[in-house]
Amino acid sequence: MAATVEENIFRGLMEYFGTWPLPPGWTAAGNVAYPGIEFVPQAAKPFVSLEVHFNRSIETDLSLEMDPIRQGFMRANVTWPNGTTHARGLDIAAQIRAHFKRGTRFAKDTALVRIDEDPEIGVFVVGDTHVTIPVTIRWACYPRVPA
Repeated sequence: MAATVEENIFRGLMEYFGTWPLPPGWTAAGNVAYPGIEFVPQAAKPFVSLEVHFNRSIETDLSLEMDPIRQGFMRANVTWPNGTTHARGLDIAAQIRAHFKRGTRFAKDTALVRIDEDPEIGVFVVGDTHVTIPVTIRWACYPRVPA
């Protein structure tokens, strides 16, 4: 069975994130919490957790024959251990923001995903063991226009 547009968007976002050069000493298995993959955080270890959200689609074709514009956001939560400088965590968040800069485009099968807005670095959320620095990446997937 062919993948849905939604699956292609999700996979495309995860694959594009995978092209981000990890900081020295980081590994994908030890420092990145991908959706649906078991991950056990450690109190003294930084990591990034990823989540993908789909928002309401926008219909652009009065005949309702073309796919709508799909939109949503991906959040990369940079989670940095308390007791260490949070500036390094902010630097990691800025690197992720730059990786998904405005104008970024990538395709996954039938989905062409575009980042049309500069990602936002949110407020620091201080927890018991870590501080979380969210990076919100707004994406849109435009339908293929028939020739």
